[in-house]
Amino acid sequence: MKRSLPNLGLVLAFLLLLLAPVHAEKSTADSPDMREGLTNFYAGQWTEANAAFEKVLEQDPENTLAISYILHANYKMHNIDGAISEIERKAVARGEDPQMQAHLGMAYFLRGLIIPNVLDEALAEFRAASQGDPQLAMPYTGIGLVYFQKRMMPRAKGYFIRALRLNPHDVMAMDRLGNILLVDENKPQEACQLFERIIAELPTYPDGYYFMGSALFDLKKFEEAIPYLQRSLELDPNGFTQGFDAATLLGDTFLQLGRNQEAAEAFEAAKKIRPDSRYVEIKLKKAHGEED
Repeated sequence: MKRSLPNLGLVLAFLLLLLAPVHAEKSTADSPDMREGLTNFYAGQWTEANAAFEKVLEQDPENTLAISYILHANYKMHNIDGAISEIERKAVARGEDPQMQAHLGMAYFLRGLIIPNVLDEALAEFRAASQGDPQLAMPYTGIGLVYFQKRMMPRAKGYFIRALRLNPHDVMAMDRLGNILLVDENKPQEACQLFERIIAELPTYPDGYYFMGSALFDLKKFEEAIPYLQRSLELDPNGFTQGFDAATLLGDTFLQLGRNQEAAEAFEAAKKIRPDSRYVEIKLKKAHGEED
């Protein structure tokens, strides 16, 4: 079968993105409020986390990661409908405000993870926001998230790159773009460059460490992967985002190195998060030398 040629413009844009240095000015991704929000979120203190993330949004309305955590925390509190209604109320009060349309798109995107046909409503809000203000990065990240969820990865990749050209501190866009490179395009070395940037931007974000460890694992750099996976699990011990995956991959990494006792300890940490995991049960037996 004839293979289609890659979009040259997209390739060049991505290369420029990777080669460009992180801006010298202070990152807008990290702040005391963001760190407080992350600490409270991963401790399961949803109300306190949201209060901190709301402060982040007051200072940086384009912080896609902060609004994502707010919506995630409300989901944990079984208050997602209330959170979306509040964003809708603010959007109506502000009129045709592109930033609020982008926030509304993020709210509909989360609902779309539960009710898939709502993803199209999210897409409509993001497109309206981007037309209202083409210099806003959040709408492009949002469109990328919708296409990512629909598994339309070339489109998603293009929008994440566009978002990062407008806002190089958008951790969510870097996170998903790196995931595409790692999983869908099997380019772990290129993915590492993005995950390194995420860790530099936001050192208390556990998922950045997990994905960095995953990329190093795929590169068979097992020793180098260990501290990243350990840090991810340390920051997310309850597995609210990638903590469980960090624990299991850490166990697999130790098994690759023949360090079975440490592997067993990692799988025990994973078992605390998901006691009924069949995968963990099998791996624990292997670590203890009890394979059938």
